[in-house]
Amino acid sequence: MNLGNGATSDGNSGGGEDKGFVVRDQRWWLRDDVDLDAMATEPKPATPHYVEELEQRVQRAEQQLQEYIRAHKASMADVEGMRKRLEGEIERKLQADRAKLAGPFVEVLDNLERLKDAVAGSTDPSKLSEGVEMILRQLREELGRIGLERIETEGRRFDPNTMEALMTEKVGADRDGMVLSELRSGYMLAGQLVRPAGVKVGIAG
Repeated sequence: MNLGNGATSDGNSGGGEDKGFVVRDQRWWLRDDVDLDAMATEPKPATPHYVEELEQRVQRAEQQLQEYIRAHKASMADVEGMRKRLEGEIERKLQADRAKLAGPFVEVLDNLERLKDAVAGSTDPSKLSEGVEMILRQLREELGRIGLERIETEGRRFDPNTMEALMTEKVGADRDGMVLSELRSGYMLAGQLVRPAGVKVGIAG
C-alpha cells in the first residue's frame, strides 16, 4: 500500500531506512511501570474552595426555602381557621337575628288564633272587624320597629323607582303623571325597596 514519499505500510522507506519518527503506544494503563491499584487508593483532589462555598450557599438557600414553605402553610392554615370561625360567628348571629325578628310575629299569630276562636261562636260582625283592626295595628307597629316603611303615594307624581303602574286613566294635562289612587301598598326597608306600590296613574289624553 502506497503511503506517499516512498513509505511502506511497516513504517520504513522503500530502501529499509529510518525516516526519523517513532510510533509510541499512548495507552498508559498498559505500561509496566503504572500501578493501577495504587492509583485507585490515592486521595482525590480536594474540591476548590469556591465550589464548596457555592454548595454551602445552595444548601442554605434550600433550607430557607423549606422554612418559607412551612411558614406559608402554617399561615394559610391560620387564615383558613379564622375564616371558618368568622363564618360560624356570622351564621350564629344571623340565626339569632332571625329568632329575634320572628318573636313579635308569634304574638300576632297568637292574636289571629284567638280571633278565629272568638268569631267561630259569634254572629256579631263588629267583633270580627275590631279583631282584624287590632291585629293589623299590632302588625304595622312590629314591622315599623324593624325599619319597614310604607311608600307614600297619595298626591305624588308617579315614581318608577318605587311605584308600579297597574292601571292608567285619561286626565287633564295638569294631572298627567300623577298617582290617582293606590291599589297595593309598597314598602321600603333601610333604604331598600321591599315591594313597589301598585298605583293608578293619570295620562293626559
